[in-house]
Amino acid sequence: MEAHPILSRLKGLYQDHARHERFKISKTLFSSKLATGNLVCPHVLKMIGQIETLEKLDAPLHPMLATDLILGSLPGEYSQTPVNFYMNKLEMTMSELLKFLTTAKESLGKGKGKCVLMVEDNTFAKKGGTHSPVRTKRKGSKKPKLASNSSSLKPKEEAKKKNVLNNI
Repeated sequence: MEAHPILSRLKGLYQDHARHERFKISKTLFSSKLATGNLVCPHVLKMIGQIETLEKLDAPLHPMLATDLILGSLPGEYSQTPVNFYMNKLEMTMSELLKFLTTAKESLGKGKGKCVLMVEDNTFAKKGGTHSPVRTKRKGSKKPKLASNSSSLKPKEEAKKKNVLNNI
């Protein structure tokens, strides 16, 4: 027997298997999403492994497409990471991207637990400009005492709505 017909026959047999394998890997790669709260490192390592497997099966992805796939698979808590990546026009290898995303996750964790106090200004806008409200003193009263409980420091619902409408 000649080697050429045997080789072409084997290629035909295993080519279909490789095509099916490429399809399965591509499908999982393009549909993979990191669930909120899960670790980014194992997710990115899995995606890098799938990208390298596609290269072995003669279906390499362009590096920018591979980067876009990984960045696109991140949840909403990473929304600033792709923006930062593209604004700085970063080009990285897959391992550098993994380190970049791990660092980004650590910096996201530091920002948790911070709150913002909203303060309302009691000025009224008139045609002539802004004026402070007129204050009248009661007879015999001194400076008003501040309440000791923290509920007096919370803005009222109307003040919240007013601030929201003013910010629009």
